[in-house]
Amino acid sequence: MRRGFTLIELLVVIAIIAVLMGLLLPAIQKVRALASNSQCQSNQKTLGLATQQFHGAMGYFPRNTVRPRGVTRIGGEPAGNLNAWKSGSYEGWIREIAPYFEQGQARTQDALRVLGCPADPRGPTYSIPTYGFTWYVGVYPNKAAVNDGVIVDDSTLHDPLKVKNDQIAGGASNTILMTERPPATDGLHGWWDSPWAGDDIAPIRGDRNPISSGKSGNCPDVAIPTYGNPTNECLYNSVWSNHTAGLNTCFSDGSVRMLRYTAANRSLGTRSLMEALSSRSRSEPVPADY
Repeated sequence: MRRGFTLIELLVVIAIIAVLMGLLLPAIQKVRALASNSQCQSNQKTLGLATQQFHGAMGYFPRNTVRPRGVTRIGGEPAGNLNAWKSGSYEGWIREIAPYFEQGQARTQDALRVLGCPADPRGPTYSIPTYGFTWYVGVYPNKAAVNDGVIVDDSTLHDPLKVKNDQIAGGASNTILMTERPPATDGLHGWWDSPWAGDDIAPIRGDRNPISSGKSGNCPDVAIPTYGNPTNECLYNSVWSNHTAGLNTCFSDGSVRMLRYTAANRSLGTRSLMEALSSRSRSEPVPADY
């Protein structure tokens, strides 16, 4: 007659399985994080390539502007788009490059997977009925240096502002084009095709605008790049990400690298390293280990 397992033997087996699970779960989580990071970088590379193609076709980098001095045809909005394209209407830089990543007919309210980072617990296609969001924004150094980035906003200027490769003082490989900033939890900020520059362009070092307070009171001033989560609305005042190691960052030559958060406070002359990297007009010596 076959003898069954004793209670002690079953408990030993269960204990062994529990130990193995305890060892495997961190490894599985690490693999998932690496996969999310890889996809996040891949999305940025796609956008960086689209930006390079736009520059090749137009002779300058995409920028936020107003029609008709933009590149999309007045009255040519996609079927079902919530915003009418007319003279004087806003045109964002992501809208301008949309045809170069095969989304030329995307509507304002569409959630585009290439614009989302899967590391976000809300998922890369988080959206609201009226707007789709972007996790990737053009940058400028700080509030005193608006439009000193590569992606700029001339929608309120009298004349067009078109940035070309040869105007990047520090060189394209050492100047940030875009980095990460997940959309705000309230659904009111971070739209990819928005009539406001703050949805797709952000300062590296910001202040308490556009969100002045969060669940814990007044937002920090100065706002700097950091690791965080979507429940902290104050993070929207600067750039941030869901990656513990740093920010995935696309440079103006199309390359993508992860920048450590320490670069936000690492001094380089009168500015931080990240501020210097996001400026097109100045060329400080950049350390090799960033």
